[in-house]
Amino acid sequence: MNYFIKVGHSPLLIGAAGCGKTQIIKGLLNDLTTKTDEYLQQIVNFNFYTDSMLLQTILEQQLERRTGKIYGPVGKYKLIYFVDDLNMPGLDKYDTQSAIALVRQHKDYEHWYDRSKLTIKEIKSTMYVAAMNPTAGSFVVNPRLQRHFFLCAI
Repeated sequence: MNYFIKVGHSPLLIGAAGCGKTQIIKGLLNDLTTKTDEYLQQIVNFNFYTDSMLLQTILEQQLERRTGKIYGPVGKYKLIYFVDDLNMPGLDKYDTQSAIALVRQHKDYEHWYDRSKLTIKEIKSTMYVAAMNPTAGSFVVNPRLQRHFFLCAI
């Protein structure tokens, strides 16, 4: 996982409940943020009620405006979002998960929209690390999002 992060690829740790996925990733992120001067971390815990509006608010907490429509973490840092329980958001009436759709949009296009001004916010110098239990939650993760993650099973 450390190698994936160093080369800019997002790992997705998959395992049963209680096998230590969250602790492994938290340990890795703590090592990266304390031993190097390159990374910041933000933990995002998904649950059944997580939607795109809430997720976008959480993701923007450590971002600042750089120039024009470009946003990123403070200074020269790279921000790593740790998404715990990636598959937990419930399906809406259209069988989609808006929180996962927002992550997919960011991974595909490196932007999302400012909800008040209806303009694009280009989000730079960020990446995702995720964990999920395939036997819990909605049992669904958008296949278009899965192609952005390197699956690591425990």
